[in-house]
Amino acid sequence: MRYISAGQPWSDEQIQEFVQRQISGFTERGFCFWRLLAKDVPDGQSEDEMIGFCGLQPLPATSEIEIGWWLAPAWWGKGLATEAAREAMRDALQRVGLDRIVAVAIPENRASIHVMEKLGMRFERETAHRGFRVALYAINRDQYKMQQ
Repeated sequence: MRYISAGQPWSDEQIQEFVQRQISGFTERGFCFWRLLAKDVPDGQSEDEMIGFCGLQPLPATSEIEIGWWLAPAWWGKGLATEAAREAMRDALQRVGLDRIVAVAIPENRASIHVMEKLGMRFERETAHRGFRVALYAINRDQYKMQQ
């Protein structure tokens, strides 16, 4: 959450609204953010512990579809965001049938930008998103197929 919501945890109301938005999004469009559960759970932690989210949503104020990921800090640096995002990208371009996917991150969020690059996404431009200056990366279906 360092780069989301000014680093502040969400209220219960914001969390409930987010979950409802994902349920509605899947019903309406066939995609949403998925909850991420740990595959290899350290001793003392629950197998049902949610470690983050990854998936697709409309990018506000555009006609673009955004891929995104959020992980709890304890799970950073393990390649999990890339693993989850690869599956979300495959699903988006194959099952859902999207022709293009974008991702945005503030330039200081080097970890997310690195994930975008590992996914084969390419920098297109800087833009504004929710009042922040962000880098927008994109990939289209043909570029994705060339990577496979």
